[in-house]
Amino acid sequence: MNREEAPGKSPEDMYIQQKVRVLLMLKKMGSNLTPSEEAFLRSYSGVVHSQMSQLPQHNIDQGKCDANPPTKAPVSNHLVS
Repeated sequence: MNREEAPGKSPEDMYIQQKVRVLLMLKKMGSNLTPSEEAFLRSYSGVVHSQMSQLPQHNIDQGKCDANPPTKAPVSNHLVS
């Protein structure tokens, strides 16, 4: 997180902003939020709106990467005695 972004913000404001950002990222990744987490986002809808504009616009694939797909080792039909 960039702490330089908000000079003059209270620690509580920074906490709220960071919590909103984390919850939004979890939601975007497909996680189910608890009812209390959903209520937290609803109660800070202004912060949610500002954080939504800062989230990456592409889909988050939860660590899957096709750049280097795993290769299979050749299967040998010869048995070693």
